[in-house]
Amino acid sequence: MTTIITRLYPSGAAAKAAVDDLLSRGHSEEYIHILSREGNGTVTERLRAARVSPEAATAYAGPVADGKVLVVVQAPFNPIGAARHAIRVLDKHPSLDVGVANENQYICEDARAEVSGSILRDHPLFMSNKHRPTTHGHILGSNLILPAKPRTSAISGRAYFSTKFWPMKLLSPSKVKTSARNSNWQLSRMFDIPTII
Repeated sequence: MTTIITRLYPSGAAAKAAVDDLLSRGHSEEYIHILSREGNGTVTERLRAARVSPEAATAYAGPVADGKVLVVVQAPFNPIGAARHAIRVLDKHPSLDVGVANENQYICEDARAEVSGSILRDHPLFMSNKHRPTTHGHILGSNLILPAKPRTSAISGRAYFSTKFWPMKLLSPSKVKTSARNSNWQLSRMFDIPTII
């Protein structure tokens, strides 16, 4: 579920302006590529590595080898609307038409059966943190239980702060239980009402 967005620009400055516009609007530079004739490997190899379709790579290879600059955006499905927003931003920057039928190609990612339902422990974002192997078998650190912090107080010893300015006892003694009746005699007996005990 990735959209490969390609735009060909006449110069590196024009391509950089389009990329800077994308970056200033919150797009990640991780999925933005600038391809020119300078680079490791042939132009076609670098186009294929950027996941440009074979038909589009054939159309772009000649102009890029002649000095034009190609911007490739591999817009993921998350965040939602990233591809559509990147297309709108790039369309504001005039690009060259070399006859590519679809400059915004949607790629449906196929599920890999061999990793379905398994945990990719070597993934760099395993458990949402940069993973580094540890000798004790977990990634939460060497000590799972944090040590207790030393107790600090403005008052030395175990005295309560309130007793420093209020010398009386903090807790009043419990009140004696009082009742309107001083005996176990029941009021209901006065009216001859039977009670359940």
